[in-house]
Amino acid sequence: MVHIPTTVKNKDLVAKRRRQIVFAAIKLFSRKGFHKTTLKDLAEEAGLSYGNIYDYVGSKEDIFFLIHDFLAGSAMEILNRSIEEVHDPLEKLRRMVRGEFNLMDQWADAVLLLYQEIHILEGEFLRKLLQGERAHLEKFETVLDECIARGQLKPCNVRLVSNLIKSMIDAWTIKRWDLRGHASQLEAEKTILEIVSNGLLISDDSRETVTTETNRFSGKTALMVNCGTVVGQAVCQALSARGVQVIVHVDSSTGIWKPPVGGGSEDFCKPLQILDQREAPTSEQINELEGLYGPIDFYLHDLGIGTTEEPAEDTAMASCGKMLERNLHEARNLAYYLKQRMGSRATGRIIYLAPWAWDVHADAIGYDIAKAGSIALTKSLSKQLAASNVNVNCIVPGYIRGVRPFKIEKTMGRGLLQGIPSGRLGEVFDVTETVLFLLQDGSKYLTGQVLHVTGGQ
Repeated sequence: MVHIPTTVKNKDLVAKRRRQIVFAAIKLFSRKGFHKTTLKDLAEEAGLSYGNIYDYVGSKEDIFFLIHDFLAGSAMEILNRSIEEVHDPLEKLRRMVRGEFNLMDQWADAVLLLYQEIHILEGEFLRKLLQGERAHLEKFETVLDECIARGQLKPCNVRLVSNLIKSMIDAWTIKRWDLRGHASQLEAEKTILEIVSNGLLISDDSRETVTTETNRFSGKTALMVNCGTVVGQAVCQALSARGVQVIVHVDSSTGIWKPPVGGGSEDFCKPLQILDQREAPTSEQINELEGLYGPIDFYLHDLGIGTTEEPAEDTAMASCGKMLERNLHEARNLAYYLKQRMGSRATGRIIYLAPWAWDVHADAIGYDIAKAGSIALTKSLSKQLAASNVNVNCIVPGYIRGVRPFKIEKTMGRGLLQGIPSGRLGEVFDVTETVLFLLQDGSKYLTGQVLHVTGGQ
């Protein structure tokens, strides 16, 4: 352990002040250079007095090492969190690459600084730095060994490959002068995984590999709450068709699991598990499910009741209103759990499906409350989880027609068309494609958004 002198006995205060100094040093070293930045400059930027800074560090070299120590600690934390409870080695590798890119993007100036000024450190400082780098690379080597043992990658020199992967990721920062404007971070991530998984040779059938839709979602697990609606079933079908393992919850008071809408077979869209119960799954149930199947990557919650015919009596309307109110209440309760669970894992997607427009005819007040609640929940939760790389978005479906016309569609559909700018009712496909877009990597910077799939209404 490298000893950096301090006169302060309070360890928490030392850690806090050193972090202030590190942040100030990253800013000033990157702007003015290591040699031109003085300790007085650093003290001012960190909000300390010139004399006070010597209570926490002895020299600029100490500070430079602390920058590396901070980045190394952040990197190890990200790597550990990214693969927590993930069982598939190849998926671990994907998540580790993504975690590294997120770190590079957030601390690009600090990473570039370490590359440019590494010669500053010597002796015990340099030895400790190299030990940290070795531990970092060993995380990749362990996962590569797992991939080889599973037959997912061919045998190779894992020490060499881990260094090559790390160098390719680092190039996003150290070669940013040449790459910015010519490639995106997402493209860089995918290209590295493509090179590692398949190489760049075109296969005989010229088919894409890593970038196909199936591979984008392969190994992912989704929980679809309130899957008994037309929209819920269609979303389940779309996800299953792309290789997602889907756990469905079906409200036992309104119906049972049915074959997918649109002619798909039960086997084609067979859920990983069905929770046939009146209430939404509890946090304890979700914990049990994750214990069985691994972490849930996608959480989708349909807050609608899937109205397909007009309620005949006021009592039926009151019942519909209570169901809408219950759906919102359950979504809100689960949001507290999701914030803690997905936030600590620092990955995942959450999509709230507001009640579709047909539900307004079942109970107008209940519909408005549930829709407004879906949007408010999205806005609030997205802000709280944005820093953890968890995206939270909302879809508001309009008037969606069935494969076979619903009863309510037959009686009201034609009269609604003039109020829809696009002049037509929507398709279930319009909703499922929006869901898929929000779950893909191309929307990774999109959070807190409300997408109205309503034909402009």
